[in-house]
Amino acid sequence: MDSDTDTPSSDSDLPLRPGVAATQEQQHTYTLSDGNRFVLFGDSILQQSFSQNVSFAFGAALTDVYSRRLDVFNRGLSGYNTLQALRAQPLCLPMPEKASMRFLLIMFGANDSRIQNSPGGPDQYVRIEDFTSNLRHMVQHPCVKAHGEDVHIILVTTPPIDERKCLRADQEKYPTLGQTLRRTAANTALYAQAIRDLGEELQIPVLDIHRSMLAHAGHDHLTPPLPGSMDRPTNSTLQSFLIDGLHFSGEGYRLLYGELMTLIERYWPESMPDRLPLMLPAWDFQPAWKVDGEIQEPEWEDGGWSGPLRERGWVGAGVPSDRAVHGGVEEGEQMRLAWVWRLWPVRTCVRAIDGTGSGDGFSETGIIYEVDLGTSRK
Repeated sequence: MDSDTDTPSSDSDLPLRPGVAATQEQQHTYTLSDGNRFVLFGDSILQQSFSQNVSFAFGAALTDVYSRRLDVFNRGLSGYNTLQALRAQPLCLPMPEKASMRFLLIMFGANDSRIQNSPGGPDQYVRIEDFTSNLRHMVQHPCVKAHGEDVHIILVTTPPIDERKCLRADQEKYPTLGQTLRRTAANTALYAQAIRDLGEELQIPVLDIHRSMLAHAGHDHLTPPLPGSMDRPTNSTLQSFLIDGLHFSGEGYRLLYGELMTLIERYWPESMPDRLPLMLPAWDFQPAWKVDGEIQEPEWEDGGWSGPLRERGWVGAGVPSDRAVHGGVEEGEQMRLAWVWRLWPVRTCVRAIDGTGSGDGFSETGIIYEVDLGTSRK
């Protein structure tokens, strides 16, 4: 986009005018765009991460901290291994024309690492080589690549297990199981290491919840036998993280949440919750609600807002009707608007400016278009 493009007036006579650059008070920086996603893609550990049956719900906490900034989508699939998840992946991620994806957190392995041919339901086992290959394909899948190079991908290691708790839970579910272990601490650790290796290979950040839990349990995660194994005394710290030896307790989810925030701060500090713009302005940010210096409330009509917004307005994340926008938008070019109020499908672009100053054109990072909303609804 041209560097000499006109910038918007600082006057307070435009309705709902997004800030072009971050101000000192974060609540005064906002966007009118709709569609930044934080996708949680994994097995039952993520599916249950919104549960109110534990003392701390990871998914709910993440949704809360990113409220009005990113929409957290829970795509945890109970019982799935990576082979099943890879087939389901295109149905779990947003299409780029519908919503952008800022974060993709991938967490699998609890089912892949089940002992092969162990009793109790269909076999979930996936060889480590295939497990690694499946994860690689998830990261490189066309449905991920369609969102461009700006998706923040996070791989989470397979968490440790507690064999004693797992056995008790399995015996309750499968009374004829006897003393057969369906999962072991040592085998699970191999899958965690495979994720570390894949993250290093692909240069993708790894949230190492396996190492973190064992570190809190007083172990280096390397020297056998590992905590959680029946070959070691019961480790009460590790057990406190796992409600049934496999799935997380509130304390386990609390640790996962803390590790995630630390990782985001390290790799993408600009995407920490307090550094992202709000969707829609704060209720008490008066300049956003003033038209010609006066507060005016638009009225809702079938198909859109009436009043000042029909005359002139600002929208974020405009999607062109015929082509992608990279490197600039010419005056008079037809645009298709994609924003939360969904006013009218096509309007004429009057002026286009990059809300971040980065010149990267259309992206979820804040491109803003000044558009003539007109009065026609065709």
